[in-house]
Amino acid sequence: MVIDYLRLPAHEIEPLLARCRDALDQVSPSFGAVGSRLLEAHAPQQWPVEWHLPWWLARELGLPDGVWRELTVCNLLGLGYVRLKDHLTEQTTAGGLSPGRQAVLAGAFYEAALAGLSAVFAGMPAFWQRRGAFMAQWLAALAEDAVPLHGPGDRWPEQDLLRLAARGAPLKITAAGACLLAGRPEAIPSLESALDHLLTAQVLLDHLDDWRDDVQAGRFNVFVAYAANGSQSLASEDRAAAMRSVLALLMTGDPAGYWGHVQRHAARARALAAALPCAGLADFIAALQIEAQAGYDALSGAARSQLAGAVASVLQR
Repeated sequence: MVIDYLRLPAHEIEPLLARCRDALDQVSPSFGAVGSRLLEAHAPQQWPVEWHLPWWLARELGLPDGVWRELTVCNLLGLGYVRLKDHLTEQTTAGGLSPGRQAVLAGAFYEAALAGLSAVFAGMPAFWQRRGAFMAQWLAALAEDAVPLHGPGDRWPEQDLLRLAARGAPLKITAAGACLLAGRPEAIPSLESALDHLLTAQVLLDHLDDWRDDVQAGRFNVFVAYAANGSQSLASEDRAAAMRSVLALLMTGDPAGYWGHVQRHAARARALAAALPCAGLADFIAALQIEAQAGYDALSGAARSQLAGAVASVLQR
């Protein structure tokens, strides 16, 4: 069964990008074009929640179209800033820009996003308090090389894994803002929890996909830590051992415990989104669960085939 989710009409995309470009140009005319190219590379297919969440919430909360469009522009500008800062922290490149240009462009995104939020949430101290808390979560996560994980991998505490969501904490800024604008502050804790569980599931999935690149680059990776019995050394001399641990897990071990964490957090996120209710978010999570299951099955099948091939090669000698 394939479950789709509510997607923005195609005619909405370019006007939203144009408004982001204009906002960057107001900071400095030299940033609109390059910033727009960065956002175009993170279209709704690549950033589905970032693009759609204000719209999904507006439909449920009864907010006017103009409001969700403003929130979406703020969302994209703010998350463009976060994306660039992530690249700088990880010493990777974005859009072929030098680190210096990335840093300057990140500043332009930040100023444009802040100006947009200031226009929408002027005189709303409750919003700014929440924004400050979410940014503090993100900054604390950015400063960490790894997330502490306690105990055997299949029994990692939920609170340990939820710390993985902190790198996505800025996503919650406009979500909380939408609730405040609609006069529904009581919905914020459940919405925040839904997003934390969703972000955790997405990080776990990303780490499953990216484990080779992360090991080679010396970056913390949760799946590698799982394969290595709860810890991962980032030292260059330990990377070969980390590779062997993951390959052994995939071909002869049991990664079901890791996959169980993904399933639990995604299911919790979906239940919370449905209860809010936010049908768009709940349907997106359902679609993510189906896509993720197919990816996990393919990964497991490929590992089994690789092992069978290796055994056959040995037996034929």
